[in-house]
Amino acid sequence: MQSRLITYPDRKLWNDFVANSSECPVLQSFEWGELKSQFGWQPIRIAMEDQGKIVAGISILKREIPYIKHSIFYAPRGPVVDFGNRQLLGFLLDAVEKEAEKHKAISLKVDPAVLENQHLVLDTINSSGFEKAKKQIQPRATILLDLQPDADKILMSFDEKTRYNVRLAEKKVIIVREDPSEQGINIFYEMYEKTAQRDNFLVHPLKYYQAIRKTLFEKGLGTNFIACYNNMPIAGVIVFFFGSKVWYMYGASTSEHRNKMPNHLLHWQIIQWAKEKGYKTYDLWGIPANPVEGHPLFGVYRFKKGFGGKVVKYIGAYDFSHSLLFYNLFEHGLQWFQNLRSLIKKGKIEDSLGE
Repeated sequence: MQSRLITYPDRKLWNDFVANSSECPVLQSFEWGELKSQFGWQPIRIAMEDQGKIVAGISILKREIPYIKHSIFYAPRGPVVDFGNRQLLGFLLDAVEKEAEKHKAISLKVDPAVLENQHLVLDTINSSGFEKAKKQIQPRATILLDLQPDADKILMSFDEKTRYNVRLAEKKVIIVREDPSEQGINIFYEMYEKTAQRDNFLVHPLKYYQAIRKTLFEKGLGTNFIACYNNMPIAGVIVFFFGSKVWYMYGASTSEHRNKMPNHLLHWQIIQWAKEKGYKTYDLWGIPANPVEGHPLFGVYRFKKGFGGKVVKYIGAYDFSHSLLFYNLFEHGLQWFQNLRSLIKKGKIEDSLGE
């Protein structure tokens, strides 16, 4: 058993390993690291190999902390490892520790796609030195839709109101088209900004989504769908796809013509498109872990739940401290900064990922 760093010549080898894992997390793909490298993060990909074959791996995003010459490590939806194999996990964490020493990393944050009821895995994670993180980065809960049944059966699994809205949009002659072009991203972003203003959330600048197009779309890991009424764009969805899954990552809509239900038809068209491509699961991404009326994302939950599917809850984010003093100082400072930014930008401190 040995560890090594993965670089661009091994991109396909890495992606094949991650894509063929049980959860095939797109955020552990080689391209996701390349995307984030354009916005202040440095990807570090560590593979554990046994007889020349990758058996475990972790794609880490490193961020420098200003002024103190240290950094933080974050592995979105990672690591990719059999958590039931404590020895293998130990080998991987030892390799991470060596990189942490090189890069003066104060901590490693992980949020793997491990279900919250997998108690043996939780015991392994806790006994390996991880502690539950105070805040989430990726959503802890989602809805997974099985794409393997016939399309008619999938449609009939929708809530009655959702099926009605799909058919209403079809009657209103909403047209859905795939448009991963630069112009398509510009159209999406214009709607996305309006959505963010209306629903009071923060978005990246346009260059981030253009980078998604160049880094992920052009490598076959994503695309963009636009819904139009009388040739007017009124809703859009960006999806990622990797391994056997498709992820609904970003959604936008205008205030005009919302009564024509374009978002319902958008997702129905994406579901059919994904089935034709041979994908097995549609991950609707991001719902409250404990949805109740009044939660900032309750409306999102109600919309996504209408498509049927299975609600799943993951264990959430965990931190491994490489330097306890710096970690405690940084975590408190980061939480203060995030709360202040939220208060200035949105007029409130609540975290939409909070439970």
